[in-house]
Amino acid sequence: MAPTSASAAGRRPFGRGTWRFAGLSVAAASLLLMAVAGLSTPSFLTVGNGLVIVRAASMTGIVAVAMSFVTLSGNLFALSASALGAFLAVVFALVTAAAGLGAGLGAVLVVAVAAGALQGVAVNLTGNPIIATLAFGAVFRGLASVLSGNGVLRINDAAATWIGTARPLGIPTQSWAFVILAALAWLTVRKTSLGRRILLSGANREAAVASGLRVAAVTGTALAILSVGAAIVAVFTVCQFSEARANLFNGYDFDYIAAVLVGGIALRGGQGSPLQAALGAVLIALLENLMLLNGFSAGLRMTIVGAVVVGATSAFHLLQDKT
Repeated sequence: MAPTSASAAGRRPFGRGTWRFAGLSVAAASLLLMAVAGLSTPSFLTVGNGLVIVRAASMTGIVAVAMSFVTLSGNLFALSASALGAFLAVVFALVTAAAGLGAGLGAVLVVAVAAGALQGVAVNLTGNPIIATLAFGAVFRGLASVLSGNGVLRINDAAATWIGTARPLGIPTQSWAFVILAALAWLTVRKTSLGRRILLSGANREAAVASGLRVAAVTGTALAILSVGAAIVAVFTVCQFSEARANLFNGYDFDYIAAVLVGGIALRGGQGSPLQAALGAVLIALLENLMLLNGFSAGLRMTIVGAVVVGATSAFHLLQDKT
């Protein structure tokens, strides 16, 4: 039974004015950062550097957009995304090398959906998405290590190389995928019954259950969407470098989560848009690139990005409390 109203919850779950303001704030911050970077760092505005930023934002953004479904559904975050990406990259490389690109793409999609469904079951059983996905992260990383033999798996496929390195109209394929997927995610959340179920589940779980919503199914669907996002990035990475390793994406979970938080999506769920996660990924990519060009150490870059995440999260939390 699909929910027809959130009035039983006693408040508006969608908070459209809030997330629009948050999204505009992140977009404005990105433009301001670009202006400052352009004036202070001449190499920032070069075409080559622009492509670096666009590709970095796209690879983080694809997973962050998919992660937004987990957050919007009221399940905080998944700490398994980076490990799952490595596992899926290994699966894709193994199958592609043995049976071709088509088989590799089909296999990685099936495995991704199955991985998401299994995580959904674990989250529903434990009631704790952090613990459940953290544990699955260890499982996925271990499987990647076993399947790869702790070595490098290589592929040699012209079509795969095109997927990873082509630049239609001068723009990397990863960036085209990022824009298209962000638009599809926005349409899904705002214009479909699945989107309404995800938002209601995150806004007020008790009201969702009372209205007949299958919250467990919503959780599983959100995690399956995240898994597909991780699969897309895994495929792009393997196709770009023609290889897969068990330690791919190590440490990337913070980047994915940071993009969601900086974008202003409500940590409690029910309020926000996948576009906010996309904007958050762009802002972080701009900031990281500017710091790299200016020779900031890895430790200092982490400190600054962490401070930005804390500041943005605190500001948006206060804003949500007032609306």
